[in-house]
Amino acid sequence: MRIPTRAVILVIAITILLGFQRTAAADDRETCKTAAGDAAIEACTKAINSKKYLKQKRTLSLLYTNRGVEYERKQDYEHAIADYDQAIKVDPKNPLPFNNRGNAYSSMGDLDHAIADYDQAIKLNPKYAEAFFNRGLAKRKKSDWSGADADIAQARELQPGIGGAAN
Repeated sequence: MRIPTRAVILVIAITILLGFQRTAAADDRETCKTAAGDAAIEACTKAINSKKYLKQKRTLSLLYTNRGVEYERKQDYEHAIADYDQAIKVDPKNPLPFNNRGNAYSSMGDLDHAIADYDQAIKLNPKYAEAFFNRGLAKRKKSDWSGADADIAQARELQPGIGGAAN
């Protein structure tokens, strides 16, 4: 039995396209991690929308977190916070989006929400130097000098040199 040439070409074309789609999804995830700005936002969005990572909670959480970071760099705090909210919803045991959402709130001047998020990040990872440091900076903005000094000292004990010598 002879298979029509068109059928063979169609099967080959479909196979190639499906292979490119799989590669594209993996490339989107990598671009989401390594790119910056709109390219990263677009890649993160594609990776999130691919539904490929629905069962990989930490990966999906990081995709939302990475996109949130890029929105935050653009000072689009509402989109950043929405992405951090999604990251937390997907993986509530991941301290990173709590810390990052705290940064967004701090940038908006909402220090109480920022400190609450840093508290949660530290609760999830008591050795999270960056969260201690960020909480210390937020406490400084609230004129809680002793709390700020204690947090920054703890951050530097966990990670010497964090924030440079001048902070």
